[in-house]
Amino acid sequence: MDIQKRPLLICMTATRNYGWVTRAFLKANSQWADYIIIVDQMSTDGTREMCGEYGNVILLDDEDLTYSETRRCEMALKCAREIKGDKILVYLAIDEVLPANWMDTGDGQTILSSQPKDMFVLDWANILPDKEHYKATNADNMYRVFHDDGETPFDNGGLDMHTHCLPYCYGGRERKIGDFPILHFGYYNTLFQYVKLRYYQMVDYDKNHKSVIKLSRYYHQEVNNEYKEGDYTIDKRWLWDDFDIFDLVDVDSTPFLCDEMKSFIEKKGIKHYRLLDIWDDKILECLQMKDPRSSWIRMLHGYLHASKPYYTTLPVRVVDAILKKLL
Repeated sequence: MDIQKRPLLICMTATRNYGWVTRAFLKANSQWADYIIIVDQMSTDGTREMCGEYGNVILLDDEDLTYSETRRCEMALKCAREIKGDKILVYLAIDEVLPANWMDTGDGQTILSSQPKDMFVLDWANILPDKEHYKATNADNMYRVFHDDGETPFDNGGLDMHTHCLPYCYGGRERKIGDFPILHFGYYNTLFQYVKLRYYQMVDYDKNHKSVIKLSRYYHQEVNNEYKEGDYTIDKRWLWDDFDIFDLVDVDSTPFLCDEMKSFIEKKGIKHYRLLDIWDDKILECLQMKDPRSSWIRMLHGYLHASKPYYTTLPVRVVDAILKKLL
């Protein structure tokens, strides 16, 4: 489609101290986005300086350091709607990029020729450290592209975490994209992914008041980012000819989320989080603290780990239900 005739493409995201992947995000998404709106929680790791290197980046200051997907999504949406013209909004996490060839695909052209209120759901390709393979994640309940109608308000669906990042237009059309995925670099950084899954348990526990059993079942993934049979090979058409995106991702920096977890503990006390299934030698070393669990909590976590392969079976579901009522 002629660039003069297509809608503006506006990429939106939020971040705080994700400098390890920010350069890759900016470089890759600047290849297609007319504007990139970044809501930044006052990063101190060079993120803001990286954003200043790109003329199409609009940097918004979020001085409230509490976790709120609603606040940052509303800030980004308000800014996007101040840009005049027909526009397609694409919301990506800071560790996500659209592949190099997305606009050349049939689904890419469908997005570019869409009408206001149209919505598009994209799956994830979780890039592995070998740079050759990825783990696929289906995303039926999360859409990331919205042809803006200029009026549909943002609605978090009652959730301030893992919510829709864009307005949901109940009168619009929702379509699933199959020609290309979102390229996600969370799995590429093994240490960061490991810490993030534990950090997210703390956030979800506080914000959505979920049971420690449900949180363990949802977040306790094996952080094994080596290629295994059943994983997929990266399509070379997703990558760029004039730069190597892997060179732009820093996997050696210490995850700042360790400091975030420490901050949570300082505010609410270690007793508040001791039931969460996040404690092991690796995270204790990261936090520089001793194991806060009693013997019975260790037994609880032992049960959760041992029963993980069978958690959908009836006996385990019954035990889980009982534990949810007791804890």
